[in-house]
Amino acid sequence: MTTIIQRPDVAVIVLTRNAGRLWPEWIKALQHQTVQAGRYLVIDSLSEDHTAELAAAAGLEVQRIHPRDFSHGGTRQLATELCPDAEFLVYLTQDAILKQADSLEQLLKHAADDSQVGMVYGRHLPRADADHLERHARGFTYPATSSVRDRDSFKTLGYRAAFASDVYAVYRASALRSIGGFPEHIIVSEDSYVAARLLLAGWKTVYSAESTVEHSHRYSLVQIFRRYFDVGYSMRRNSP
Repeated sequence: MTTIIQRPDVAVIVLTRNAGRLWPEWIKALQHQTVQAGRYLVIDSLSEDHTAELAAAAGLEVQRIHPRDFSHGGTRQLATELCPDAEFLVYLTQDAILKQADSLEQLLKHAADDSQVGMVYGRHLPRADADHLERHARGFTYPATSSVRDRDSFKTLGYRAAFASDVYAVYRASALRSIGGFPEHIIVSEDSYVAARLLLAGWKTVYSAESTVEHSHRYSLVQIFRRYFDVGYSMRRNSP
């Protein structure tokens, strides 16, 4: 029998728009977690399918916004402000399926073990239909070994010290507030921006290989180019 861990100090947040065929599986995986969060918040950008209805039927709180008001940083900051009582904020995307029943438990454990940990992100595993390029990218970016980073990590890792992914991550709310939260206007890489700010402010970040989600894409080479162009532009705009 699975032991359910009550965590009223945790809010689970997901940003959605037309989540499609993966959404029922996403909800089912969340419902089978060993951690019971105090709040489950869906920020939905006026989905035209059944995303919002299925979320509400599953007991998740749904807040709807207009798509023109969405931004990667600003919308996550809105969600943060809507959960003022949460000590830990778990962010997920609609296509990241929790792979283990204890995924959230393992992710939160790192933050509980060290009060200086400001954020933890988990391991992404490729879907069964992922191509070779995507499998290679997942294996390189999300290895089988966990790691802890601090400000000194910039000396050895350079920019890679600040790499993070809020496709699946938990933030300590007090740490996030201490650096001013998510940036309001940023086209991509808000997660690495926040991780860099946390490290520079003296917090630690953790990559947890023990906590997994299934998450990959089938991008064309043109889509991959556009994505990394945007990443490079974001890094250039925020180079300090």
